[in-house]
Amino acid sequence: MGTKPPTLTSASLPPSLQPGNHPSIHPPLEKEIAYSDIVAKPLRPPNFMNLKAKNPNMSLFFGNRAVGEKESGMRYDQLITMGFRAAVPVEVLTMDGKAVPPSIVRDGRIMFGDLILLIIPKADYIGSQKWNEQTARLRVKKPGVAISGDTQSADGRIAPSSVMDEAERRYPGKIKAYVPQLAEVDSKTADNSGPVNLATKD
Repeated sequence: MGTKPPTLTSASLPPSLQPGNHPSIHPPLEKEIAYSDIVAKPLRPPNFMNLKAKNPNMSLFFGNRAVGEKESGMRYDQLITMGFRAAVPVEVLTMDGKAVPPSIVRDGRIMFGDLILLIIPKADYIGSQKWNEQTARLRVKKPGVAISGDTQSADGRIAPSSVMDEAERRYPGKIKAYVPQLAEVDSKTADNSGPVNLATKD
């Protein structure tokens, strides 16, 4: 017959497992942080609207899908007619390259409150912005004054061709219109965050 194995008792356990030698299961009490040591900081919710298109030749735009108490869809229909279409999640990424959060995906489309994410070719979207810029510049032209160059007014004075030209004439070297390059406009609007405050530009 073989030798009978010894009986396992607490005395045969390693010192670290002996009764009374194990650490306390209760965590130590934390010292309360003084109010004066707490730094003021905001709790910012995630920006679910900060998205980008996978295709660099496409632009994103959040449009209203329902307007007013009766939730009219007329604005959405207008945007679709203008060339926009509803973006699908596989076409869109967050700015750090992750998939669109499921919380804003509904019926295969990306929605945030009353807004729906639309997509359009970048050439069409930037082209419309250029057209709006040109139209806005024409609106500041003085009535009866030529679009380019100087003309003579009824009293014989030289009439400037635009309000900006007149301001630059009166204050030479002090006033200059800031017109961003297309690359800068594209970089500032790539995340669909809206216009930037150009007053803070160096």
